[in-house]
Amino acid sequence: MKFSSLLFCAGGLLLQLVSAVDIYVSLDGSDQNDGSSEDSPLETIEKAQETVRDLVSGDLSEDVHVHLLPGEYTLESPLTFTDEDSGGNGFRVRWTGTNATISGGIRVTDWEQGDNGVYSASVPAGSESRNLYVDGKAANFARRKIERDGLTYTDTSITWSSGDYDWLMSTDGLESAEIRFISSFTDRYAPIDHVGSREVVMKQTAWQNQLIGYDTINNPNADFGVYVQNAQALLGDEGQFFLDSEGGKVYYKPFDGQDLNNVDAYLGIQEVLLSVGGTYDSPAHDITFEGITFAYSTWLKPGQGYGYVDQQTGAYVGEAVDSSYPEFEATRPHWQQMLSAVQVSAANNIVLANCTFTQLGGGGVGIGNDANAHLTEVGLGTSDVSVQDNYFTQIMGNSLTVGGVQADSHHPSDERMTITNIDISNNIFYDVSIFYSSCVPILVTYLQNSSISHNDVSTTQYSGICHNYGWGSNDAGGSDEYQNRGLYNYQPRYDTPTTSKDNRIDGNLVHDYGLSHTDLGGIYTLSASPGTVILNNYVYDSAYFGLYTDEGSSEMTASNNILMSSGPWLAQNFGAGNVHTGNNEYFDNFGKSGSSLDGKPDHSGDGQNTYLRNYVVGGISDTSLAAQRAAYRAGVLPGKRAGRPVSNDPGLADGYLSISMQDNYLAINVTNFDDLAFTDVVFEVTAQGTELSVVEAPDTVPGDAAAAATYDLNGAWDPDVEATVRYTNSRTGEARSLSRSGKPE
Repeated sequence: MKFSSLLFCAGGLLLQLVSAVDIYVSLDGSDQNDGSSEDSPLETIEKAQETVRDLVSGDLSEDVHVHLLPGEYTLESPLTFTDEDSGGNGFRVRWTGTNATISGGIRVTDWEQGDNGVYSASVPAGSESRNLYVDGKAANFARRKIERDGLTYTDTSITWSSGDYDWLMSTDGLESAEIRFISSFTDRYAPIDHVGSREVVMKQTAWQNQLIGYDTINNPNADFGVYVQNAQALLGDEGQFFLDSEGGKVYYKPFDGQDLNNVDAYLGIQEVLLSVGGTYDSPAHDITFEGITFAYSTWLKPGQGYGYVDQQTGAYVGEAVDSSYPEFEATRPHWQQMLSAVQVSAANNIVLANCTFTQLGGGGVGIGNDANAHLTEVGLGTSDVSVQDNYFTQIMGNSLTVGGVQADSHHPSDERMTITNIDISNNIFYDVSIFYSSCVPILVTYLQNSSISHNDVSTTQYSGICHNYGWGSNDAGGSDEYQNRGLYNYQPRYDTPTTSKDNRIDGNLVHDYGLSHTDLGGIYTLSASPGTVILNNYVYDSAYFGLYTDEGSSEMTASNNILMSSGPWLAQNFGAGNVHTGNNEYFDNFGKSGSSLDGKPDHSGDGQNTYLRNYVVGGISDTSLAAQRAAYRAGVLPGKRAGRPVSNDPGLADGYLSISMQDNYLAINVTNFDDLAFTDVVFEVTAQGTELSVVEAPDTVPGDAAAAATYDLNGAWDPDVEATVRYTNSRTGEARSLSRSGKPE
């Protein structure tokens, strides 16, 4: 091993000595090497993990740093990290990558052209996958669209009477295919059993569970398309694929101009790439993963006879094959969660930083989900986990899911199950929820003392950021609505609150959301969460709601949010008056659509809400200094944006100019919204009817701060003023200016 140290000194005094053991891994290495340098690296992650375990088995006295050198590390099975892989004594185990990819797929090459523009390539016979990725994008299933209105739904099948769908009776391979139904807030997959005379018979009991509940196949709240898919005979459109597992062939129809001799194509094979978790007695801890790309996974369960009985944001009725429910509410306590490719549970002090999560067939990262969503079969129980500075794209389900949906997540039977102190910050989520479109970039359910801050969220099918779960049914006192629906015949009506409280949703940028669904918001909440604050978020460019407080949302505060979508800035689901949405505080928010809400202090508004200074305006320039600052700083903080694919609007003002009187002097106040200074600052100021004398005119304005130029009015009072300040934004290098005219404020 290589031992490295850094000595920090000041004034000749020793401050701190930090040492680390360095282990190197390279695809060109050998597990016979000692791994102590780049010249003598190990070959496999598994050998490096074995080496780390030897080091941490004693008293750890330094950090352990594993360097994954450039390359694609293809897994034969998931990587699992437990208490045996953990740091200790104040030291960490750090796994870092330099252009290193942990891959759960197999590369697909040597494509051969067939008929109708379809190509094929060999893969190992028996390969199971639902995901082909070509040049960084998920290929769609071979499929053909049908119209929902022309079909009749029975307890066992889909039937039709016109000849429009008779082609289904002569299409080969449908007995192994499925039908996808995209609705208001669900995206359901139903497996086919066989095709009869003007009838598609569906697999049970998956089909029975698709017909009960809300936004169902047979009774959707909205219709965004129905597709028969995953049969080779349906392969007709560009960008579609089909896997013949038994024959060891994958078929793909490339886009016009796409040369399959020069593409990177992968078939996702592993469902889980990385599992970090121990037990509540011996949790995994003090491990960092930094700078690594996690790519090319799949999620097989929907194709194994279960389908996907979607209930929103990655939760589904999971016992669809071997269980039958007397009514829909009997399913709710048993909903399961989608598998994520990277999983953390029964763990603390874990860091995921500067990583890329891409082309993942289920969820991206799952933290403290229910046990059914973890490879370890131990769920929940996470604390002090940081997810920061990462990039998420082309994730099929939720990009990031924190928390569970079953009883132990909201009323834990062991206090160690509680999820607390989760930091989700400065991440980018772009073009996600591809196959399971009712999933979202960020879902957090029941957690506390946690933060979702300065994330950049864009191009997603449903809501942007979702907080809490349960529709109010699990809150203290329960819900009369769910009493009437029959839920409490199958679970307790709790008299104690859930674990959700004291969370912070701050400074996030959310836009281009709601591309395939309805009943959604840029920021969407459910259920009570005392002490939770929603502030400084900038949401725009959607036809749907800015902030949506759905059933049971209560005891929260929303302030200084800029909600500029074309749908109402605020939507509140009061239901029939018995869903307990309300008792929230809204102040100093701005919207583009909806109603201004003001003059209702001390919970005197509808739903016992407080409404103060919430205004509908024409655009950002009509908002306050605080709001314009929040809009500019929303998403990844300015000082962290360099070299990253952020989606901030470059046209937003990076500062604010105001005119005031200070101690009988005219003051031109410049506020810098950026993290670095404005330099080369020049003030150009005139006042009607008087000559100004400069008292002070700074040539720099510090980052995220304000400065003022002051002038003697030489006896004038309350003049009309025109002011322009010119400067260079030292972070971007741009020359910019701000102007204002009028009387001093």
